[in-house]
Amino acid sequence: MSGAEACVTWELEFYCEERRALARYEVQAPTPAAAQALGRKALLAEHRPPAPRRRARSLFEQAQRVGGRDADGWVLYRIGRAADATKPATK
Repeated sequence: MSGAEACVTWELEFYCEERRALARYEVQAPTPAAAQALGRKALLAEHRPPAPRRRARSLFEQAQRVGGRDADGWVLYRIGRAADATKPATK
């Protein structure tokens, strides 16, 4: 892309099994990775993470973070372009 990257509107859904909650956000970003970062930022602004831990993370907690799951329990459930989700079905 050129110097001015085209922004796409992305629709993201995050799921937290512990809270049994689904959170949906729309962000504008040039790539899915950038959209995920912006979506997670919005998620953490609305759903505060637990208080900081005073002990080091266990190996299990570290493995969860590597597997795409953050220590706060939220995972990216679905991502797609917002325009694709709102298109009417055609025959």
